[in-house]
Amino acid sequence: MAIIVPVITLGVLGAIFGAGLAIASKKLAVKVDPRLEKIHGLLPGANCGACGGAGCFGFAEALLSGAMPLDACKGASEESRAAIAGILGQAVEKKIKKTAVLHCNGGIKVKEKYRYSGLADCVAAAGLMQGPKACRFGCIGLGTCVAACPFGALSMSKEGLPVVDVRKCRACGKCVTACPKKLFSMEPVSHPVYVACVSQDIGRDTKTVCDTGCIGCRLCEKACKFDAIHVANNVAAIDHHKCTSCKACVKVCPSHTILMREDKP
Repeated sequence: MAIIVPVITLGVLGAIFGAGLAIASKKLAVKVDPRLEKIHGLLPGANCGACGGAGCFGFAEALLSGAMPLDACKGASEESRAAIAGILGQAVEKKIKKTAVLHCNGGIKVKEKYRYSGLADCVAAAGLMQGPKACRFGCIGLGTCVAACPFGALSMSKEGLPVVDVRKCRACGKCVTACPKKLFSMEPVSHPVYVACVSQDIGRDTKTVCDTGCIGCRLCEKACKFDAIHVANNVAAIDHHKCTSCKACVKVCPSHTILMREDKP
């Protein structure tokens, strides 16, 4: 009999506390917008942070609150963007597809100043005499950009250069930020011709350390009928507003520095 009273008391208290928690859960419940999960499910899920938000879920929340525009997400596909716009009741403009482009064609062909054996990171290597490559502008080739890509769109080639898989690239810009030599740019896929060099050294010095660097010979300028390419600061640059991808500059470049991008992995 002595144990029955405490048991009954605990049972009553448990029922009271349970009822209190049930009421509190309803009164204090945070209402979640049903669109949140739908939008989050349509985002790439890479949590790359390119939008400036705290991952894809944070971006979905910011999108619903109006704190961020849909265009802030660099990784979403056109289909996903259209679906999200439909959920939000917004019109979506067709986005020009861009891809990362590497402006270097040196790799293992470039002479080395010294043999680097430190941390396998381009930023770390660049901190030691601007890197082991004799060309101070060229790709170090340790794959920091590959590790930074959240979509698996970059891989290292046997030539010691990162290769972009255009099918996977979402133009998030992570490789641009990761590269200490600033060798990547985001270009529309409709502009396949590019200059694979950014060296501003004079032609003689460039040729001494790299056979595939721009020597500023201006043959590309003379070959272009559309005034779309000019040499400035000892390196050729293409005006894509004028370029028709005729490949005249590609054909005459003696260093094979001007290339036609292949949209293949």
